[in-house]
Amino acid sequence: MLVFDVHTHIFPDAIAARTVDKLGEKAGISPFYDGTRKGLQASMATAGIDGALNCPIATRPDQVDSIIDWAARNNYWPILSLGSIHPDSPEPDRALTRLKKAGLPGIKLHPEYQQFTLDDPRMSRIWQACRDLDLLIMLHAGADIAFSPPFRTDPVAIVRLIEQYPGLKLIAAHFGSWRMWEQVAQVMAGASVWIDTSFTMGLLDDQQLITLIRRHGAERVLFGTDTPWRSQKQDLQHFYSLELSEKEKRMILWKNAESLLNLSLTEDKSATDEQPSPAITETFAAGAPK
Repeated sequence: MLVFDVHTHIFPDAIAARTVDKLGEKAGISPFYDGTRKGLQASMATAGIDGALNCPIATRPDQVDSIIDWAARNNYWPILSLGSIHPDSPEPDRALTRLKKAGLPGIKLHPEYQQFTLDDPRMSRIWQACRDLDLLIMLHAGADIAFSPPFRTDPVAIVRLIEQYPGLKLIAAHFGSWRMWEQVAQVMAGASVWIDTSFTMGLLDDQQLITLIRRHGAERVLFGTDTPWRSQKQDLQHFYSLELSEKEKRMILWKNAESLLNLSLTEDKSATDEQPSPAITETFAAGAPK
């Protein structure tokens, strides 16, 4: 069974170690690898994961262009990459258009680290541009272990957002909203939004997790871990143990990501950093190193 982890984090080699140490200290957790691309590939190999999506965050507007450039250079199999945008970016439309032309499939946003709410007027141009450009948005949703309440997003705000911008391609991370799962079941289940499983294995009761998957629809659920803050191997083994059908597991582990990200992978998994897989579609080829 092919497996794609839709929620991972890597950093440039020169800053990876100190970045994961700093973030881990802030959240009170220890990373499971050193934050480098090679570290993530080693974790994937140990876990039995075929592909992954990197989710960088621009915490300042002056970081946006360099993150787009770095993400484009690292957007090749088996680790693909999103870019990012910042609410205070002076020309978000230009940056997002450049991101699209660079071959990146979308952006990661984090309301806590980037200090915005979903109805923040600064965000309206970003939501509109992402919808117009058909860019995927990976949104941190709900509480965050590194921050204190009140939190800047919740299931009600997410549903309002997708109602205001129909057609927006949005993943609400951490099973719709971290630590707000009863509210997810009440107001978000069945809505036109993707959710991922990142940072939920063992934290959300298994039966509640299964119920939420089926209420929301397995066809809109994606496997993710949030590594290096979670063990890919442990989370995948936990997921395999869930009393879901083989069809549901295949959708969540691979098929949904395949459709959402236009993946095309054969059983040949021999691609390396130096030799990007030719099986990836043109969507990602634009970001591969020359």
